[in-house]
Amino acid sequence: MKAIYINPFLKAASHVFEQFQLPCKVGSPSLKSSPFSGLEVLTIVGITGDIRGQMYFGGSMPSILEVVSTMMGGVPVEALGSLEQSAFSELANMICGNAMSYFSQDGITLDITPPTLIMGKQIEVSAVKMSVLSIPIILNMNNQLEMNIVFEV
Repeated sequence: MKAIYINPFLKAASHVFEQFQLPCKVGSPSLKSSPFSGLEVLTIVGITGDIRGQMYFGGSMPSILEVVSTMMGGVPVEALGSLEQSAFSELANMICGNAMSYFSQDGITLDITPPTLIMGKQIEVSAVKMSVLSIPIILNMNNQLEMNIVFEV
């Protein structure tokens, strides 16, 4: 997968996490085979325009709860109710929206769909005829998120 497709997502993720003052490290991207695991909570944002694909953004329940708590000003979050689900979906939306702005600076016109949130154990995603690029977002020693970028080949 070309760097021009990866870098906007890397920059966007770093920028959005900085806005929430959530220290994290964006790890090294790697290619994944399909199907891949979506962990326990998964937000899907569709990408349309000059390039078609999706962003799958998710993690384990403890990781998601930590992020949502930080987004809500440090209020303890013990469950993923509708407000918390909305917050995590908005995080994925913000990352994807920022990435689209970076793409536009390179002359690539893209749009995104509203996010869809899926929860469950052992979620498996099959991206037929698409390349899957996985980017870990490390929050601390115990928690990390995973951003999977999938583009039509």
